[in-house]
Formats: sequence, structure tokens, C-alpha cells
Amino acid sequence: MGQPEPQVAERYEAAQPSPTGNADRRLLARLLFALVAACAAAVPVALLAIVVKNVDWPVARLDLAIARGLNGYAADHQWFVDVLDWISTVGHPATFRIGATVAALWLLAVARPRLALWTLVTTWGGALLGVLLKLLVARARPVLPEAVAHADGYSFPSGHAVGAFVGCAVLLLLWLDMAKPRQRVIGWVVAGLGAAAVCFSRMGLGVHYFSDVVGGCLVGLGWVAATTIVFQVWRRETGLPAADVVNTGIEPERAEEDADTRPLPPWRDVFGEIARPLPRLLPLWIALVAVTAGVGWLVTKAFGDSAVGDLDRELPLWFADRSTPTLDDLTAFCTLIGETTTIVVVTAVGFFFARLLYRRWLEPVVILFAVVGEVWGFVLVTWLVDRERPPVAQLDEAPPTSSFPSGHTAATVCCYGILAVLAARRTRVPRPWLFAGVALAVVLIGICRIYRGMHHPTDVIAGVAYGSVWLTIVVMLLLRKSPQAEGFTARKVRS
Repeated sequence: MGQPEPQVAERYEAAQPSPTGNADRRLLARLLFALVAACAAAVPVALLAIVVKNVDWPVARLDLAIARGLNGYAADHQWFVDVLDWISTVGHPATFRIGATVAALWLLAVARPRLALWTLVTTWGGALLGVLLKLLVARARPVLPEAVAHADGYSFPSGHAVGAFVGCAVLLLLWLDMAKPRQRVIGWVVAGLGAAAVCFSRMGLGVHYFSDVVGGCLVGLGWVAATTIVFQVWRRETGLPAADVVNTGIEPERAEEDADTRPLPPWRDVFGEIARPLPRLLPLWIALVAVTAGVGWLVTKAFGDSAVGDLDRELPLWFADRSTPTLDDLTAFCTLIGETTTIVVVTAVGFFFARLLYRRWLEPVVILFAVVGEVWGFVLVTWLVDRERPPVAQLDEAPPTSSFPSGHTAATVCCYGILAVLAARRTRVPRPWLFAGVALAVVLIGICRIYRGMHHPTDVIAGVAYGSVWLTIVVMLLLRKSPQAEGFTARKVRS
């Protein structure tokens, strides 16, 4: 009945949950909860915004007066239009999102995953909020006597305003983390002028009302404030002092406490890990590309007059006859799941996160092979088959690749599928839920691509089949017999 044996005590200590690890899990959960809460809070904001659509209200009259005044000046001064068009192009939301995502990848590379998580959730969550509000309000764009520019979609809130405000705020807070005291004022001035210039450019071009850009800035302010508060709560839970956000950013420390004591794998070893499975994967990849191209030739050349060909021609026409502006916006948003930019971002983030979580190169390299192998095979098949797009109005700009197979669908299968496989091996989330989520995303992408006139039904089916087979090959050859990685944050126990 004395003191516990050292081995038992060590095992008991190792089994205790790490305070930092628990706080990390709560950080992710709370950031996601903040996103859900912000979406719910967007409903009353949207209801208030509907008021501005009433032309008899003072806000609507002010909007119209400002829009007509700026339009009259722009119609007489082409240089003014050119400058505003340049600012609007450079200040596109994608510019800020790419910049913030690159910053997040750098943070992951230097082992600061929590700040990277905040950056990604804040940046892309703001984009989601803007789209939801546009669909809820459904305000038409300004109609002016002499239009100098054109923009698709709804008007409130301004997507450029939301993207510029959130992007400038995120990059500013990251800058304050690194800047010297005298340089912080420069960051505030540049961020403020950048967001203001983008907002003014949208009004000057006549594609947004004054209330649209003000509403976009307020939405961005509320969202950045919400995620920053969540991050500060996480700091208190981990024993860190509250940060002076205005002066030093949300995390003034230059390093994060690592709850996992295992060393990170050196970067020089990644090339050897990539080269090792190539002799086994390359022959199967070539065979899969050849089979997929052969199937594409049969579908386009041999079965053109069969029932399969009739389905390929009729289903896109059926969707085109039933298109509506709301469905156009919804399918455009859903298509983002499988867009090239999204897949690249998700793959890069998954690669860096896997290095931090597993502390070895196997899982990051598996992610890389699953996505990069799919992309190069897809490009080669589309070049060999060279199938034309459906004979309907296409709602997206057609990429240089041909129609067969659907690259969006195949990329969705491989990118999200490999993440689901890795999550199923290391988390407690039920596997059916993970794979059902991937299946739902794939079905959604396939329907959206057909609706938007970008693919035939057989293109989508071939994309699913091609992506599924390649994903299976990668998993079976690289993961099936590989040893399981140790727990993410459990400390090693001496025997």
C-alpha cells in the first residue's frame, strides 16, 4: 500500500489528457460553432437589409443619389473608370483569400497550427457568410443611365467589401504579430486604405450601392471580431495572457507550445519518401489512364447513338430548361468544393497538418500522391479523348481541358476521400459518417457540373470511377500494410 510504482505512475501521467491538447480541440470546435452562430445571426441582418430594397425609405434614396452621382462622373471620365477597374481587379476577394491562405501555409511550415487554423477559418468563413447573405437578401444590382461596368449575382452585401475587410484584417493582425512598434501604424494605414479603396471602386463602377459596401464591412467586422474572441478564450484556457490585439496581434508569441514531444520529420527526407513508392504506383497509374481513355473513346465514338448517348444529350438540356437565378448562385457556390483553387488549398493544408499530426512523411505523401496523381491522369485523359462540352449555355468559363472525365468530380473523390481515410484511421468519428460526407460532396458536385452545362452525365460517372480507383490504389499500396502512427499528443511511456 505504498507509493505507486514508477512505471505505473508514468503510464498514468501519459494517459492524462494534455491541457493544451484539450484546448486545441475546443479551439476548433468553437471556431466552427462561431461560424454556425454567425450564419444564424446573418438571418436578422438579412431581414434588416431587405428594408433598403424599399425605394421609399431614406436609405434607398441615399443609395440611389450616390450611385447616380458617381455614375455621372464616371461616364464623363474614362481614366476614373480605368483606375477603379484596376483597383477592383487587384482587390478581388480571391486575392486576399490566396494571400491569407499562403500565410496560413507558412504558419504551418513553422509549426504554428493554431494561428494557421484561425487564419483559414476566418478567411474562408467570411466568404461563406457573404454568399449566404447575398442569397437571403437577393437585392438586384444598381440600374444606372450609363453603365460603365457589369457584375453578375446579387448586390447585398458587396462580396468585394466582405473579402477586402476580412482579408485586410487577417493580414493586419498577422503583420502586428511580427512588426516592430514603429511599423504597426503603417500596417493599420495600409489595411484601412486598401479596404476603403476596394469599397469605393465598387460604388464608382456602379455595381454596388453605398449600403452594400457598408453592410459588407459590418459583416466582415463582426466575423473577425467573433473569431478573435474565440482565439483569446483559447489563450486563457492554455494559461497564456490576454493579447493586446490592437497593438501586437492575436498571438504575440513567436512560437506555440507543442503538446506533442515527438520531433518533426526533417524536410530533406520528403523526397526519399516520395520516390520510394513510385516504382509500384507508376505502372498502375499508366494502366488506369489507358483504361479510362479507352472508356472515353467508347462513350464518345461507339455509343453516341445509343441510350447512353441520348442520356448525355437530354439531361443537360433538361437542367438548362429549368435553370433559375437562385439555382445558378447555389450551384456556383457548391461547385467551389471541387474547384482547382479549393483542391490546391485543401491539399496543401492537409499536407502540412499531416506532418504536424503524424510526425512522419507517410501520411503527407499519401495525400500528395492521391491528388497529384489524379490531376495528371485527368489532364492526360482529357487530352486523349478530347470530348466537346454539352451543347447548352455554359454558366462557367470552360477550362482548356475537354469534357471527359469530370475533373471536379474526380478531384473531390481523391482529395476529400484520402482525408476521410486518414481521419477514419485516427479519430473516433464513425467511418460511415466520414464516407457519407464525401459521397454527398461528390454527388453534389456532379449534379452542379451537369446543371451548369459543363459536363455530360457520363463525364461525371467516369470522374467518380476514375477517382475512386486511383484512391483505392494509393490507399492499398501505401497505407494498408503501414504501421499506425502514434497518438497525436500522447507522451511516450518508458517501459
